[in-house]
Amino acid sequence: MRRWNAWSLRRRVLVVSAAAVTVAIALGVVGFVVALDRILYSSAQDSARNHAHEISSTIASGEQPARTALSDVTSKGSLVQVLDSGQHVVASSEPALEGRPITRLRPGPGVVQVDQEATLRGEVGEPHALVAEGVTDPNGAAYVVVVANPLDVEATTIRTATVLLALGAVVLLLVLIVLIDRILEQALEPVERIREEVARITRVSGRGHLTVPPSGDEIARLAETMNVMLDRLERADATTRRFISDASHELRSPLATIRTAMEVAAQHPGPDPERDAVISGEVLRMQHLVEDLLTLAKVDDGGRLTLEEVDLDDLVEAEVRRVRAMDTAPVTAAITAARIVGDRPKLAQALRNLVDNAMRHTVGGVALAVRPAGDVVVLTVDNDGKPVPLDQREAVFERFARLEESRERDTGGSGLGLAIVRTIVEAHGGSVEATQTPQGQCRFEVTLPRERPPLAHS
Repeated sequence: MRRWNAWSLRRRVLVVSAAAVTVAIALGVVGFVVALDRILYSSAQDSARNHAHEISSTIASGEQPARTALSDVTSKGSLVQVLDSGQHVVASSEPALEGRPITRLRPGPGVVQVDQEATLRGEVGEPHALVAEGVTDPNGAAYVVVVANPLDVEATTIRTATVLLALGAVVLLLVLIVLIDRILEQALEPVERIREEVARITRVSGRGHLTVPPSGDEIARLAETMNVMLDRLERADATTRRFISDASHELRSPLATIRTAMEVAAQHPGPDPERDAVISGEVLRMQHLVEDLLTLAKVDDGGRLTLEEVDLDDLVEAEVRRVRAMDTAPVTAAITAARIVGDRPKLAQALRNLVDNAMRHTVGGVALAVRPAGDVVVLTVDNDGKPVPLDQREAVFERFARLEESRERDTGGSGLGLAIVRTIVEAHGGSVEATQTPQGQCRFEVTLPRERPPLAHS
């Protein structure tokens, strides 16, 4: 089995095809030979039957007595005997057959029996088709007419046909194997080209596309599918590289600040509240960034949702109380009871990220609203800042998105908050988009299904 699996696909298909064709041709040859044998034997038997009936008719009509019935009938190359009721040979076509009967068939008057003998006395090695017919003469005496047709011509014909068919089958098999091999070569040539192109793309860091054959068949669809996969891999690779670069940049700034503060502390030992506050702030910023990175990594890795019934209005009320306790900006809420099935802590984190984002960019207050709408629940978080520009409303959810100066990291965000929101919402089978209020202010709108998320696990 290991050796079989080590063979190439072309070789395995060729071997299986050759075996199948060989079996089919062999069965065809055997079937033809058997059919030819039956046809020739049936023809010889019919000839013997007619011959026996001719002799029986002569005896039954009284034209000739049984002892001389063969005198007016030609043997036609057959061996003929006439037996009486005592199983004695009363007439024969050859003197050598006068001694004893050539068959044990004993049909009654008017009955015909047939048989095939491999050899007869005096006819060593020659098969015969035997026909025995019972008859009575006008005096009521019973006789058996036996006719044996030799099958040597038929046997020779079958042997010759078998040899010729076998030679023809071998030639046909070789031709078919060569033809199958050429067909396989042509069929697998596009696959080999695709393999070579994939190998080339791999050598150049996965950039490039496959040439789609113009055939429109399965190979062409395979190439199209692989191109889609290569596009996704290329985008994922670019996203990963950009993510690593942005994460490194985000971490580099607080690390550089902390290092500078530590160098200053080494040159000027002693307590310095301002320096300590700077270090503490940068450490806190790094902590938030690392926590956001871990959150995204867990969700990207297919983290399971712990599902339960969640009153989304309760989460919104809790968030409103938190913001009011901070006393940083006025907050209003329009809350309607709305229950969904979801992961409570993750939903609370997504809501907090939306509110924190609104707090960073508002110039006045923040407004929250939640309401059921058929099979979904709609949650909106508004701030009275400028809405996200239309051409940037999709990019705002990318990781480390930097859209404009007012949204730079120095406003307090890590650049991952909205990316975390989208990841959590989509894990629940929902959607989130950046839009604007009827008054033209900034709004983020989340839509969540009320029932169990279709792809979630509990």
